[in-house]
Order: sequence, then structure tokens, then C-alpha cells
Amino acid sequence: MIDTSVVSNSATITQVAEAFAMPENSARITIGTDLIPGLDALTTTAARTSAQLLSGTVDLATAIPASLTAPAPGSPAIAPQQLVPQQASDPVALTSLSGLTLLQQLSLLQPAAISEFVESNPEAVQQLIDAPPAAREIALWWSGLAGPARGDLLASAPGLIGNLEGVPFEMRNTANRAYLSDTIAQLSGPEVGSRSQALDESTQLRMLQKVTAALVAPAGEPTRALLSLDPDGAGTASIVIGDLGTADYVSILVPGMFYTVDGQMAAWTTAAQGLYDEQVSWVDQLGLGGTVATVAWIGYETPSLVNFTSLDLAYQGRDALASAVNGLHDLRGDDQPYLSLIAHSYGSTAAMMALTDYGIDIDSIGIIGSPGSSAQLASDLGVPGDNVYVGEADWDQVKDSAFFGSDPGSASFGAHRFRVAGGTDPVTGQALLGSTGHDEYLMVGSESLRNLALVALGQGRLVTMADGSSAAKASTEYSH
Repeated sequence: MIDTSVVSNSATITQVAEAFAMPENSARITIGTDLIPGLDALTTTAARTSAQLLSGTVDLATAIPASLTAPAPGSPAIAPQQLVPQQASDPVALTSLSGLTLLQQLSLLQPAAISEFVESNPEAVQQLIDAPPAAREIALWWSGLAGPARGDLLASAPGLIGNLEGVPFEMRNTANRAYLSDTIAQLSGPEVGSRSQALDESTQLRMLQKVTAALVAPAGEPTRALLSLDPDGAGTASIVIGDLGTADYVSILVPGMFYTVDGQMAAWTTAAQGLYDEQVSWVDQLGLGGTVATVAWIGYETPSLVNFTSLDLAYQGRDALASAVNGLHDLRGDDQPYLSLIAHSYGSTAAMMALTDYGIDIDSIGIIGSPGSSAQLASDLGVPGDNVYVGEADWDQVKDSAFFGSDPGSASFGAHRFRVAGGTDPVTGQALLGSTGHDEYLMVGSESLRNLALVALGQGRLVTMADGSSAAKASTEYSH
């Protein structure tokens, strides 16, 4: 465990708070029916189903392809125990159960009974979302369900199923889009209840509208998938660019302080799109082959000015990120991608905690604007091949604070420090923008984004280093 009482004096709380602060996004996005028709052009089965769900023209219980609802041949399964008579006739009695046992029993109910339980017991459902069974257990449970049982759960409890690590990505996207559409419709109806309830519902509606807007991809770009969505409290959500189920290179972007679903979902998804485009460009440039997926992950509540000095939310981020990584590995089976974390600010602290405390399996990590790590050395993170890279902008006051432990950018930490100041790309000859502040590391056209993209492709030898070195000499010398 980390001793949170030890805080470096190299940066004052005011300095760090000012450095973390970012201007409010002044853009106001109005959600209307003009956003939905764009979904009609989606080409994948999951995307077509999602578009139909948003327009209300499909029954979710019958929309899932048979290839997805059939258990995998030879898959081990966790068989549910039979319900006792009282539970079978009264779903509310299931509130005495929790975790995997509750999921097992829910799968034995009829659709109407599942819906009744979800509606009558929101706290039990939220508990499953906040503290789910291990991704491996979910994957085994889901693989053992018959097709009709899966369809019933997807149709009757989409907000739950869409947030369970271990359920196939395509099904989660379909469930989350259905839940998004249904919840927006409910919250857009006549106001009922107290003024405080109306305020909460208004906040949730605005949050969900921001997610809807972020799901609309620019023309010519890949369809975006809704990997997770939970509007409870501060809210969490994750949007994927590319095919997470088949991509050869997967990057998860982990945000820091002030990044909320309501405020920054669109901006964080845009950052993921920028990284995606940069990686695709390098795949083509280097002749690597393969496909890319990036995840705009806001999977935990990030801190604000009132609680950024505490590690409490970092622990939550650690747990949620570890679950997401493990779920990815379990679903990909023998077809594992090259997996990278791109972790910013407070999110880098949470990501490094996931590495040291849970030993999650990744291939590389890009750390930017970090306020510190519980690990003393880069080697303590357990990332193979010494693939720990750190970027630090000159005017980023957070980078040297060592607020939560060791400074990843210090020479003693032992990570690779890459350049972010800008210059000329040694491969393409193109001009690269410099990053100066805390929130400029993922800027399109920057040297920082260029280097992060190469880190996430396993091409560390081409990264421009802070000491001025670079392994790149000529494009003809690259090994693939």
C-alpha cells in the first residue's frame, strides 16, 4: 500500500491545482434526430443493430446474430444452480444474492421477471456494476448461457450487461446503445418527483447527450462502439475507435483530473481518434500490417480541486482499469493484441498502481504529465521489454511534483524519456508541434503524439528521445 501521508514539497498544492486546471469546454452540442441517421451507414452487424435500436425498429431479444448467442464449442461454463420456488415466483427475493450468484439466477428468469428485478432493485444492479465478478468468471458464465438466455438478459438488463467485463464487445456495444437510447427517452419525458430529483435527471440527460454526440464518427472514420456506460453519480463511459475484438494494436487512454463524461467525453474521444489516425499512418508508413483500436476510457471518477490530493479515486481507477485489461485478455483468448496504456496526469498514477498492485499484462506504457508513482523504478511496473516511456512538457507544473511518490521522469526512475518539444520528424521530414502545457500531449501534429503512437505500436526504436537521440536513420533500414 502507498503511504499517502508522504507528499513531496517540490510543488505546492496551489501550483499543482493550477497546472491541472483546464478551461471549460464552451461548445454546446445539441442532440437531435440529425445525429441518428448517420448511423444508418454503419457496416458491421453490431453497428446496424445499434442504429435500429436507436430508432426503435428492432427487438433487442431477436437482434443478436446466432453466431454470437451460441456458446463457444468446448467452452467451460459456470452452471447456475436452480432457483428455489420463492425466488422463481418473486424476483425481489433475489436481493439477498450478489455477484456471480445473482447473475446466475437472473439468467434463469423470464424476461418480464428480469425487467421487474432491474426496475425494483436499482441498488443491487448498481452494486453489480460497481463491484462486478472477475472478468474471467463473467466470460465463463456468459459462454455457458444458451442463446435465448443471452437475448433475454440483453433485452431486459442492457445497462447491466453492457458494463460487465467478459461479455463480448459487440454485445456490450449493442446493450449500451439500447440503454443509452432508452434512458434518454425516459429522462426526456415529463418531470416527476422533487426538484432535486429533476436536477439529477437533468444532469444525467446532459451526460448521456454528450455520449451520444461523441459516438458520431467523422466522415470516413471507423464506426465508434460504446464499450461501457454508467450514468450513476459522476458517470463513467468508454468509447472505442476501431474493432476491439480483432485489432492487432490496442491502446487504452487513461485520463486524469477534471476529465468527466459530462465535460470531456467528446474531447477524450477526439484524442483517441487522433491517436488512432497517427497509428494507422505509421502502420502504413512502416509497412507493419495489422489493424488498430483505441479506447477513450473514462472508466473511473477522476478527482476535482476538492479531492485531488487523495489517492482514493486512484484506487478506484486502478481496480476498474485492471478489470478492463483482464476482460480484454479473456475475450481475445489466443489472439492477443499488442496492448498499450497511454496514461495522463492522475490517470498515470492509477495506471501504475494497476501495474504494481495487480500485475496487469500490457506490452508498453506511455506516461505523460505524471504527478508520481508508488513504484520506485520503471522495472517495478513489470512492463516487458523495458517499454516504459515518459513525456514531460517544459511548462507542465505537474510533471516534477512527485506528489504521489517517485517522479517517473527522473533519471533515477529509469524510464525512456521522449521528446515533446517539437521539431522535424527524422523519418518523414515533417514539422512537429511542441507541447508546452499539461494538456497538450495528445495534440494532433505534435511530437508527443507521434512518439506515443510509436510506443503503442511497439516501435520504441523510432521514438525521438529527450536527450536528442533517435534510432531512426532512414526508412529503408526499418525491420518489420
